[in-house]
Amino acid sequence: MRSYLLTFVAALALGLVLTPFAIRVGRRLGMLDASAEPAIPRSGGLAIVAAAALALLALAAAFAPARYILRQGLAQLEPVLWAGGALLILGIVDDIKRLTATPKFAVEILLATALFLFGGVRASTLWLPLGIVDLGPVLGLIVTIVWIVGVTNAFNLLDGIDGVAGGAAVFALLAMFVSSVALGQPLVALLTVAIAGATLGFLRYNFAPARIYLGDAGSLFLGFMLATLAIEGSQKGPAIVALAIPLVAFGLPVLDTGVAVVRRALRGAPIFTGDRGHVHHRLLDLGLSPAQAAITVYAVSAAFALASMLFINPNVRGMAVVLTMVGVASWLAVRYLHLHEFAELARLARRGMTQTQAIAFNVELRKAAVALRSAASWDEFTATLAHAFTESEFDGVRLTLRATAAGGRRRDFELEDGVFREQARVAADDEWGIHIPFQIGPLGGAHGELAVFRRYGRRPLLADLNLLIETLRPAMEAAAARLEAPGT
Repeated sequence: MRSYLLTFVAALALGLVLTPFAIRVGRRLGMLDASAEPAIPRSGGLAIVAAAALALLALAAAFAPARYILRQGLAQLEPVLWAGGALLILGIVDDIKRLTATPKFAVEILLATALFLFGGVRASTLWLPLGIVDLGPVLGLIVTIVWIVGVTNAFNLLDGIDGVAGGAAVFALLAMFVSSVALGQPLVALLTVAIAGATLGFLRYNFAPARIYLGDAGSLFLGFMLATLAIEGSQKGPAIVALAIPLVAFGLPVLDTGVAVVRRALRGAPIFTGDRGHVHHRLLDLGLSPAQAAITVYAVSAAFALASMLFINPNVRGMAVVLTMVGVASWLAVRYLHLHEFAELARLARRGMTQTQAIAFNVELRKAAVALRSAASWDEFTATLAHAFTESEFDGVRLTLRATAAGGRRRDFELEDGVFREQARVAADDEWGIHIPFQIGPLGGAHGELAVFRRYGRRPLLADLNLLIETLRPAMEAAAARLEAPGT
């Protein structure tokens, strides 16, 4: 345990010392965020990688047990480290040149595929609340790619305001460290504690107001290492433990990314297009300062990290606590972070449960449109409409007749008990309506109007209003043009 503590302290100290140098290197290389004034370097990833690597080298030089662990285990993790280095270089290029999403995703998918085929980094099983699912080679490859690319970009997407992504990564890394120690994985524990210490040292300069940003190099590297080390851990520990711990520990960035994908899909927007709908942006919109938003994210990340520890000794109660926590967090996010797309999805779900009523009314409108074609009198015209709207969701239905000639009187017919009765209707102050005008008679001798009304505050309307306009209205106009209006 002393080796872990010394590694963490050394990486923390090196992170504090090397981050100012990374600021200068970032300015020299042009790794700058021009949106800030003055421009802020995006070179935090360089400081984190250098601090973690130097801390591990120093520990290996000073302590024989740590040297043995690194010597024995690095050969197995060598493909992961090479791939992490390649992704770091990709991030540096992106921080300088600002690449589009396509080449970055292509490289990430290529690296994940190579690790699966040649590096032994494979998601061979999948944990579900009902049990463990054994994945075949094809599905295993797909899950591996989705996991690595998804977690990698989850931390990248979370890097929107000062200190958020780095802080969330520290809690996830510490959760991985604790679980690795408990499951007897010393190499994964050494790597995670070294990266956690280096990231914590970097946060000294990244917390609001930031002097340096994590950059794509840093956020992609952190996410990639967490994703791949989680898979490595799942191959050595009890399946349900090793798979569930990282999934819960990475809960906030994974949920944020999942919500972003669903949110953009619901709006029909490109999935990889950025927006201001992430959790940190929503917190800012609620009036929190960048520092307050970061602290809120830290609190939620810490809660997920602690919840993941319940799986070290898994039981039904622990799983129930975690699933309840995820459900409550999702409900609070939709309720208080104003995720309007999910409110619309909930409305559609509610509509689906009561869709039969809407279908019944829509069918009646279509039947009325057909029946109006053979209406030979005004009585048949009104009876057809009365039958269609008797079981509708509207609070009032009115037919109005008005002579075209000057001096002609107006007559109002109100739908009551399935029949249009002549009576004047007084519109209420708390209702809205749709008015559909039509001409009556071959020469347009009278004007007609069908009006439907509904009070505010009622449940969402299920009926398809397009049917009123596109199907019923033309049928009414065609039928009324053949009829003679009653005396007006």
